[in-house]
Amino acid sequence: MTTTTATSEPGIIPMKAAKGKVYGVYDTYIGGNSTEAEPGRNRGNYMPGESPDKACDGRVSTKYLSFGPCGEAHPKSTTCGVNTGFYLELEQGSTLVNGLKICTGDDVSGRDPILVSLEGSNMKETDLTFGSSWTLLYNGTSGLYRNPGRKQCGDILRFNNTEEYTSYRFLVSDKRKPTFCCQYSEVKLYNL
Repeated sequence: MTTTTATSEPGIIPMKAAKGKVYGVYDTYIGGNSTEAEPGRNRGNYMPGESPDKACDGRVSTKYLSFGPCGEAHPKSTTCGVNTGFYLELEQGSTLVNGLKICTGDDVSGRDPILVSLEGSNMKETDLTFGSSWTLLYNGTSGLYRNPGRKQCGDILRFNNTEEYTSYRFLVSDKRKPTFCCQYSEVKLYNL
């Protein structure tokens, strides 16, 4: 699972993951332990062809789709797909992040993340599963409250941060409408 991103935007940080690994999570809360998600169509899974690394590949033509506490056959719900996300260790190492942008998926606007968070850590490997490893950097709106359309990015979310971290964890705590999942095509990090 290699990840790449275009670097044509001012301040954008390459989202290339160390060892090519982006970890999907579900049932995960700010400051809490990460529960690893796996490919599949059931509770705690993400769509096999729409894996977490797709949110970091620099292309709005791909997406990450996560079911969270539900599964593909679950009826529409406000809880499906929430408290999900991903984390990765940046290949480039310690990096200052003070901006964030989220891009929509290709279908069903109700699946768009509306409330999100970003945490940073300088821990390594298995320590990243522990909530105590993470420092909260941003918690608020996703920049997608006004629906920009499909495969489009919201506004850059700026926040105060002066610390460099090697790893970042992105979580979704709410989505636009009741559906059986949450999806987004890109999460972009910035040093502004």
